[in-house]
Amino acid sequence: MIDMITKHNDLLGTLIHDVAHLLRLNIDRRLESHNLTRVKWLALGVLYHKDATTQSELASAMELGTASVGRLVDRLVVRGFVERRQDPEDRRAYRLFLTQTALALLEELEDIGVELREETLQSLSDQDIGTLNSGLLKIKSNLQSLSTTLIVATGFFVHKTSTYSYAVTDLAGSI
Repeated sequence: MIDMITKHNDLLGTLIHDVAHLLRLNIDRRLESHNLTRVKWLALGVLYHKDATTQSELASAMELGTASVGRLVDRLVVRGFVERRQDPEDRRAYRLFLTQTALALLEELEDIGVELREETLQSLSDQDIGTLNSGLLKIKSNLQSLSTTLIVATGFFVHKTSTYSYAVTDLAGSI
């Protein structure tokens, strides 16, 4: 019998997916009246904590591609939330700064984040929350390590294609 992951035998994966989905829906509903998306709110939050960042740094912090973040920043500039300023030390780069409009919006949205957190975690003790955070961070780290290993291994596989056995040996050795 083939061992496939299904909703019925992968409770942890299903629960993580379901919780993330419900959380996204809830955030979207709360942000709708502000004509804002989760991703825009996240970008503004990242810039609030690290003003004068580059688009590349923002992309890294958000774990998104630089092209996607470039389009996102374009939309934030149009909305009057972000200013691009020439980097004084690198003429090719721009630094991103929040505007007063964005700061006022973030202050207004702060209650949404606090309420959502309280409502979401209301039935958990402080110890439960600590354990949950710790466990999820470990899972994320494990998955990031697996992704990095896969990327490195795939690079070796693609690079060494002279013979099938040589490529497989190289791939197995790199893992």
